[in-house]
Amino acid sequence: MLNFIGKTGKRLWQVIWQLKWQVKVILVLGLGVVVVMPAAILFTGTPSFCDSCHVMHDYYDNWLTSSHNNVNCLKCHLKPGLEGYIEGKIVGLAQAIDCLVGRVDTKAHATVIDASCLREGCHSVEELKSDDIQYSSTRFTHEKHLFQTVDGIKIACTTCHSHFVGDKHFEVHKDVCFSCHFLKSNATGKRLVQTTCVDCHEVPDTKIKMGLVTVNHTDFINYKANCDDSCHKKQILQENTVPQTVCWNCHSFGNDQGYTSTELHQAHTADKKVECFSCHGNVFHGPLEPETVVAAMMDCQNCHGNTHNVQQTVYTANTHPETGNRILGPMFLSHVDCTGCHVQTTTGESSGSLNSLGIVSRASAEACDKCHEPGTGQKYVPFWQKSIRDLYAKVDAKWQGLRDYPASLSDRKAAQKLEVFMADARALLDSVQADGSWGVHNFKYTETMLTTADNLISQVK
Repeated sequence: MLNFIGKTGKRLWQVIWQLKWQVKVILVLGLGVVVVMPAAILFTGTPSFCDSCHVMHDYYDNWLTSSHNNVNCLKCHLKPGLEGYIEGKIVGLAQAIDCLVGRVDTKAHATVIDASCLREGCHSVEELKSDDIQYSSTRFTHEKHLFQTVDGIKIACTTCHSHFVGDKHFEVHKDVCFSCHFLKSNATGKRLVQTTCVDCHEVPDTKIKMGLVTVNHTDFINYKANCDDSCHKKQILQENTVPQTVCWNCHSFGNDQGYTSTELHQAHTADKKVECFSCHGNVFHGPLEPETVVAAMMDCQNCHGNTHNVQQTVYTANTHPETGNRILGPMFLSHVDCTGCHVQTTTGESSGSLNSLGIVSRASAEACDKCHEPGTGQKYVPFWQKSIRDLYAKVDAKWQGLRDYPASLSDRKAAQKLEVFMADARALLDSVQADGSWGVHNFKYTETMLTTADNLISQVK
């Protein structure tokens, strides 16, 4: 047998030796490909080869400490089957060439499809749906999430499992939950997913100490209190406005076409994985410090917002209807704010009762003396106020004398025109009275409002 093999080998060598040198080169190269190619294919499919690219170091280190560190990279990152394997190898070859010539981004991008997670030997849909998971303080089930579509977002494994979370690889990034459960749709004004606090959280059965306050949730449950409309309404900081600058991080254009959120979600989640917070930022959700809770509860702006609108409008002035210019007073032009004149502190405290009125800072003529010569305020403030009061009284008396005149006309078209003049004039008079400073906030602008009202009334008769 050995003799036969030896003779056959000798004859084969003689045949090869008699071939032309070009054929010999081709045979040698072919033999090299047959021997080297399988080894190269196996080597390029190892995690250590993936780590040979510098942008992969962080991902590789995270993978080593993750729960998937016994799973080969290609098993997750390539589509299952021969076709997916060949496609992945071609793409990998192109990426290797890019790496060699320096065409590498500073951050790697990858998409793991559901089929890779749900392949045989890994996870099963039945197993996932049957598991009730306690994630931190939240109840979670895959059954309510798998294969669902929310506002154009097809929920996939990678929707919740981020590629890179802290020092973990392919772990759940809990902030993703907040994007769907807390952000509101611009079209409907409602949250994308209609859930309540108790859908995810257990109601505490123990008393909770917060600073000087003891909270017993049983008391609130008995009264059927709504969590996020009462005590916990300040524990969600939601922002659903995506500025154009966010688009520019990836694109050379913004959303000038006015695409809806559904269309944008479809474009950014259907094929390639784009993290929710890349566009929406982080949504805060969590307990506040006791002091912050009290401050949020006692936020006066909830009820007393815009209480000084008239005063602000008069002080900053509107555009003059005739000249088109803003009639700004010297105090505003000198950057004097409210506290520059409102320096006299008074309280509403009365004997034998709690102080509900608090502290009020009133304006004082003496405040002028801080910037001007002594006695300036006492000299000018009464003069301004008397001038405006006299002008107001004159215009108001004129308005009162003609208030019923438009209604007495038989020509309804003419009457309606005059009624508009009277209504506009009344609005100007009421603004001067509501301002209450009688010219001190902005003498020229207040005077202009009254003369404009007088001109409107003069057109009535």
